Amino acid sequence: MRFRLTIAAAVPALALLLPAAPPAYAQFGAIAYDGKTGRYGASANKPTPKRAITAALGDCGASGCRIVGRVGPKRCGAVAAAADSRKGFGAAVRPALDQARFAALADCNKAKAGECVVKFSFCNK
Repeated sequence: MRFRLTIAAAVPALALLLPAAPPAYAQFGAIAYDGKTGRYGASANKPTPKRAITAALGDCGASGCRIVGRVGPKRCGAVAAAADSRKGFGAAVRPALDQARFAALADCNKAKAGECVVKFSFCNK
């Protein structure tokens, strides 16, 4: 009987030590950018952060691409770039799509490389 009580007490304690799995609705995204080529890429609604990063880097398509934004569940991301130059780029992650777009434009305008436009934006589930 004593052995059963010990096991019954140990199982809940062990559950606290295991890493928590993301909720079933969790979806992840990422934004990648290569400053030399001006190429960028993104991913959304991937099941894990690692898959989101891999997809964004693949979408970017240049060897110099680096992750510049990680978009968690129920978050939105946006990318803005100068319409006629590779020097202006901005990315943002925010709770709402409009907020992400506005912040990406503001980030892009810091480069003073001409008129920036939102190239793409998305929200994870």
